[in-house]
Order: sequence, then C-alpha cells, then structure tokens
Amino acid sequence: MKKLILFLVSFLLINISNFSQVASHVVIAELYPGGGNTGAYYKQDYIVLYNPTSSPVNLSSWSIQYAPATDNGTGWRSTSLSGFIQANSYYLIQERAGTKGGAELPLTPNLIDSIALSSTGGKVVLVSSLDTLKVLDPNGVTNVKDFIGYGSTVNAAETKYISAPDNNQSLRRKDNNGYNSYGTNGSGWDSDNNSLDFYKQLVDSTSPPLPVELTLFIASIIENNQVKLSWQTQTELNNYGFEIQRLTLTSQEWESVGFVQGHGNSKSLQSYYFIDSKISSSGIYSYRLKQIDHDGSITFSSIVNLELKTPVRFNLVQNYPNPFNPCTIIEYNISEKCFVDIDIFDVEGVKIADLITKDHTAGNYKVLFNGNGLASGIYFYRIQTISNSKIFSMSKKMILLR
Repeated sequence: MKKLILFLVSFLLINISNFSQVASHVVIAELYPGGGNTGAYYKQDYIVLYNPTSSPVNLSSWSIQYAPATDNGTGWRSTSLSGFIQANSYYLIQERAGTKGGAELPLTPNLIDSIALSSTGGKVVLVSSLDTLKVLDPNGVTNVKDFIGYGSTVNAAETKYISAPDNNQSLRRKDNNGYNSYGTNGSGWDSDNNSLDFYKQLVDSTSPPLPVELTLFIASIIENNQVKLSWQTQTELNNYGFEIQRLTLTSQEWESVGFVQGHGNSKSLQSYYFIDSKISSSGIYSYRLKQIDHDGSITFSSIVNLELKTPVRFNLVQNYPNPFNPCTIIEYNISEKCFVDIDIFDVEGVKIADLITKDHTAGNYKVLFNGNGLASGIYFYRIQTISNSKIFSMSKKMILLR
C-alpha cells in the first residue's frame, strides 16, 4: 500500500511539473547556424524568438548575443533588437550569409544583422538589456532570459548542451505540450535543459523558419451589438485561413463562429476582419483565431476579451453629423426587449419616412438616414417603444443643410 501511495505521489508530482514547463517570458524558438555552408538549405544564419505570454513585449532594450563554443567571456557579439513581439507570436532575426549557396529566407525578417554563427558549436543568449556579456557561463546572470549551448565542445549550456545540427537542420524548441512539433501549439516548452527542450529538424520549404506571424488582433463593439474582430499578419507561408472561435461565461467552451480565407504565401502586411452578428445578450465574450495551414497544422492566437453591457434606460441620441448632407447616423439605446418605431417628420409635423419598425432585443443600435430628395431645412426624428404595456417616446431636431 505504501509503495502504491509513493507511486501515485511521484506520478502526480511529475505531471504537475509538466504543466509548469511553458516559459513565462520570451524564449529562443529556433536556431539555424548552417547558413551558406556546404549542403545548407538557406544562405543566411537565423534565430527565431517566440513570445508565449498573453501580452506584447517591447524588445527595444533587448539583445541577442553569440559567442564561440569555447569562448572564455571575451568574444561575445551582440545584436540590438527593436520593435514588439506580439503575444503568441514569432520574431525572425537574420544573421550573416555564408558563401556556399542555398536559398534566400522565404519570409521578411523582423531584423537583419551580420553575426556569423558556427555550425559546429556556440552559445546564443537572449538578454533583456543592451549590455554585452563578459562571462564564460551566462547561467544566472541578471537579465539573461534564455540560453542555448550547442555542440559537443561548448563550455556552457542550460543544464546540458544539445548536439550541433547538420547544415540542412535547425534546432527547434518543443511545443507547449513538450512535443517535437514546432509552431503547431506554440513553442514555449522550457525546462531549462537544452538537450530536453530542443530537437533537430530538416529545414526545407515545408518546415519554414517562421509560421504565420500575427502582429495585431483586436475586438471592438460596433452598431447593433455586433463585435468586429480585426487582425493583421506581417508574413504568411502556407496559410489556408483563420477559424474564428468564441467563448462565453455560459458556454464554457470554444465554439466556431466563422472562417476567413488566408492569403497562402505573403511577405507583405495583410489585414483581415470578421463581424460577429450573433451576440444575443450582454456579458463578457472572449475570442481567438485558429490559424490553419494547407497541411492541416494549426496555431492559436492570443485571446481578446470584451464586455457587452445592456443599456440601463431607453434613450435617443443626437444624430451625427448635424447639420448633415445628405446622410446622418441616428443612435438609440434599448434597455429591454420591445417593439421599436422610428419616424422622420418635417417642420409641419408631416411624417416623411418610416425609418425603423421592428422588434429589438436590449442593446445599442445605429441607423443611417439618407435625406436625398429632401429640401434643406429642419426635420425631427422620433422614437417610440412598446414593452410590457410601457411606452417610451422621445424626439430630437436635426438640420439638413445643402
């Protein structure tokens, strides 16, 4: 019985530790030091960073630094970083090109520098400062966020080095579940052991140095209680498209609410949007993007949240612009389910338009009024609502000025 209890405790401790292996900071996700060598797939060396957190990180005071495998602390070279790395996104750093051929990198780098990475061994360190290192072993040094020691001759590494890759291989960090599946489910596995956190993979056109790079993802409430999602990609490779997923406090599970086709391959900024018109009540809504490659690989974006509030009273808002020519927006707030009638009148009180005549749920609404065919002058718009035998009525003045 004691052996069984000890086994179960050990099992639980192992599994609890597994759940804590995703890094809480930006990490080095991939390293390709064979650029331009004999048999190399790409001309350039490169380094990829990954942000596993839920917030963007400003890299303008960060650096990526390299030293040869047996360096005693005097040979560090530093690349100053710039810009932001978005949540759950990647950042590509192009380093020096070799002389033995190979293809150009398929995606536009976030940064270009000229450090030559040795293919047989070296030390690569991500530092949250611009100060060049002066130590043999960067483990435990203040501001060092991540560290890879590779090659059998390297004199420092996180716990244990990973062997050097061939010229057509890169070192890739495991996904968030600890599997050899770079980019499919993040690239944040970090046990502080280089030999356990990284694996070697062939570099070719089907395993690019950077997945689809999402640089913007926001949500906003627009008219008639609709949610508009907007996002941008800096680069795309093999991108089939984006499945839009929504989570509410009542559903407790992600549901698909739409799909937007991707651009496939792109080296330029691409903008997307999706309008969720199926919001039925107030509350907190969460959204994420499920990015799907043509080969079926998937990656999830960060999560955006917003709160839809029910108006506390009926209200008719002043139109805008005012004066107008020939169109203006009329906004109104409905605090409970009711029938809504909005009419337009001239200065003599003659009805000239039925603008809205239908049932509404609680929410905030906007409607466009087009005054084409009407003469300049003063007009009135009136809202009347009927709910549970209660009637609300309000009128406002607007000016058509040609």
